[in-house]
Amino acid sequence: MRLLHVPRERRTRLFDGCQAALVWLAVLASIVTDPAVVRLALAAMAAVAIAAAFVALCPAAPALPSQDALPATREDESHVL
Repeated sequence: MRLLHVPRERRTRLFDGCQAALVWLAVLASIVTDPAVVRLALAAMAAVAIAAAFVALCPAAPALPSQDALPATREDESHVL
């Protein structure tokens, strides 16, 4: 099975978002008194934690070269006035 290659910046943003969601779900679970809502919040926390673990273990995609670093080709030079 081949894992997805996700750029490091996207992995960092997703992991930070998962951490924020875990905090809000923990606050929700501690404030609400309805047992069904607490169970749902805990289940959502488990799902978010699994997603965060997957993102943390997913290999980083190789960095793509920027346009400035690429050598100019004949087509590029022909468009110069």
